[in-house]
Amino acid sequence: MAEERKCYGGQWKIPITPYNRRLYWPPKWVECDCGELAQQVNERKYEFMYPTDFYQCKTCQRRYQLITGTNRFVLVDTDEKT
Repeated sequence: MAEERKCYGGQWKIPITPYNRRLYWPPKWVECDCGELAQQVNERKYEFMYPTDFYQCKTCQRRYQLITGTNRFVLVDTDEKT
């Protein structure tokens, strides 16, 4: 299920609002279900790094995917040690 999440942009993790969305979209971080921030995953192509539509939390390893054209995210997978 896709849901809206709090998004943060820039190197200082600035909360994204309708007023600054143009500057910081797509976000660098989104709020994870565990309360931490999931960071945007980069993909290497040749010698360049490109941002993807995926976000991963370093704390709980949950991965989210941004639905293109929206501000909704889908939980892709969880690698929780349960």
